[in-house]
Amino acid sequence: SATMGAAVSALNNVGYSTQKNVVIKSWSLSLLYYSILAVVFAYVVGFTLVAKKGYQATVPAVGSIALKVKGIASRPSPPGSNAPPELWDASDLTVYDATSVFVATNIMRTEQARGVCPGTHEDEACALPSGRHEGEASTECREGAVSRSGAQTGRCVPALFSLGDEEMTRGACEVRGWCPGEPDADALAPLENVGNFTVFLRTDVRFPGMRDKFGRTFDVTNANGTEPTLGWNLFTLDEILTMGGVSYEDVKATGADLQMNIYYDCDLDNALEACVPRMPFEVMRIDTADSSLSHGYNARWLSAVKGDGPKASKGTKFDENADTRALVKASGPRIRVSITGVGRRFDLEQPKNRSWRRDAKRRAFDL
Repeated sequence: SATMGAAVSALNNVGYSTQKNVVIKSWSLSLLYYSILAVVFAYVVGFTLVAKKGYQATVPAVGSIALKVKGIASRPSPPGSNAPPELWDASDLTVYDATSVFVATNIMRTEQARGVCPGTHEDEACALPSGRHEGEASTECREGAVSRSGAQTGRCVPALFSLGDEEMTRGACEVRGWCPGEPDADALAPLENVGNFTVFLRTDVRFPGMRDKFGRTFDVTNANGTEPTLGWNLFTLDEILTMGGVSYEDVKATGADLQMNIYYDCDLDNALEACVPRMPFEVMRIDTADSSLSHGYNARWLSAVKGDGPKASKGTKFDENADTRALVKASGPRIRVSITGVGRRFDLEQPKNRSWRRDAKRRAFDL
């Protein structure tokens, strides 16, 4: 019947397929084939798993830093003076914040009291009423206007200023504020021995998410059971500058802004004692050394006045029972310190994860 014929025809079309192997007896093709397999195997095992340690999971390092500077600096007495040299210790010359330290190598001190005095900056110059200094840069003195030295009184008064080794007189807007004003030009008289100051670096590094067999987070410090050791956690300022290719002579007068990175690459399958930072540290100067706009680094702070306080110079009048202060402008290297790195540890899931990511990339490429 027609139905039976259709069934027989359908059965005749049912089948299955098998893989067909063809053996090619050619030594040159066989050598090429097995060479390709060997290269693929060497890449997967030798490079991905062994060299790149693809069997390990990785986490970024998280760290904290503590800094401490010690040392004694000096400045020789002026020529012809019998006074002993001035001395400063690290407490006089260092400013700390959370992750950086500033060390002064050149300081300028201005003792001041509240009162009225000539302004000291170029934008406070003016032409004296007598007109004896024609051609000098001048500005109009406006009562109540606030300029760099203080609030102007509206008067133009004679003021002494230095031009090289000579002292000259010119007009300056009189101001009310802290007198005398800070000099417009920096005095360059760098301190001695600051390059030999020691900087103690205490680092604590953790690898979040990775724990030992007791469930404790891996924690590495360079201060546990050790003493300050040169080349390990103790460095001179000269040594830190040298790591960045910076000379102390280049920064002692005007300062520098430096970034120092301490990098850890730790195989946590080994003993923690082997987890040490990469040496030398990565030090980079981030201020523009040859720029006239932003060159070097400086900071200001207040200090106590000496003896009876500042002496009034020409054109300066202090208030009765005036407050006094010593304004210190300091130049020197500022060192910002950071910790980066990676922790690695054996993980059975890691090769599987790598394979999954590789397949995912291939599927994305196919799309």
